[in-house]
Amino acid sequence: MTKSDIVAEHEIDSPLVVSFKTFWEQCCGGSPVPDRLHFTAESLLPWIGHVQIVEVIDDGRDFFHRLVGIEIASVVGRDLSRKYVSKSAYKIGAEAMLSRYRETRDRGIPTFRKGEMIWALNNSWVAFESVTVPVGYSGGEQVDQLITVIDYPSLPTSRDR
Repeated sequence: MTKSDIVAEHEIDSPLVVSFKTFWEQCCGGSPVPDRLHFTAESLLPWIGHVQIVEVIDDGRDFFHRLVGIEIASVVGRDLSRKYVSKSAYKIGAEAMLSRYRETRDRGIPTFRKGEMIWALNNSWVAFESVTVPVGYSGGEQVDQLITVIDYPSLPTSRDR
């Protein structure tokens, strides 16, 4: 059995990931889950290249990649935007990704992850830290979208390349 890469918030070192979780909390405004209307292109600018947004499809039967930021796409080696998770190729498998998204949706709280993944550029391992948060309509009464911010602390960003 594979060891889970879920970690506690205090194990996250990335200021990018921590700042996004803080922004998510501010958007909650007393609700357990914030309304997705808070997450506009303008409000996501500090994290935009590191943002991935997935829509919940058919109560979690599948998820749809609405947006995959350029930093994520460059590490993964392809842009998964506008593709279903169930139809996408992942090193860990589509079913494993679906399970991760379902878990975060069901928990209804931010899920932090820390580990390593294969970097498409040279097929080497690269460290990552992330947070996936649930959002929804109507004050978050129903989670219909998940937003992930992923940081690759050891890699330069596209602005630095």
